[in-house]
Amino acid sequence: MNLSKIPLLGMVTKHMDWLNQRQKIISQNIANSDTPDYIPHDLVPLDFADLARSQSKKLKMTVSSEKHIEDPNIKNGQYRGKKDKSFTSEPSGNAVILEEQMMLQSQTQVDYELMTRLYKKHVGMVKTALGRGN
Repeated sequence: MNLSKIPLLGMVTKHMDWLNQRQKIISQNIANSDTPDYIPHDLVPLDFADLARSQSKKLKMTVSSEKHIEDPNIKNGQYRGKKDKSFTSEPSGNAVILEEQMMLQSQTQVDYELMTRLYKKHVGMVKTALGRGN
């Protein structure tokens, strides 16, 4: 049985792959913290909405009443993002901030652990549904 064909497990697997790649890039940033003129890199955040659309059938939300209050943060179904303009660098031109990279690394680890727990729980539910669960 191919579990990656289950939409939620496929999304979890893709997110885990993204987190693996992000961990590699953060490690490279930390390793180059003393390299002159090095600019830290990061992956483009994984868009859960696009991932969900690719894994499931198209289902649009409908408004049942025109009197519903719209969320000011949502425009056409998308959240508006903030751009962080802060930028610091050392005299050598290196822009790696170790504290920031360590926080990103820690958050990536926590997110990966969450995805592994989510995957494990859903595999357990599939096993229970098939009558093979504990």
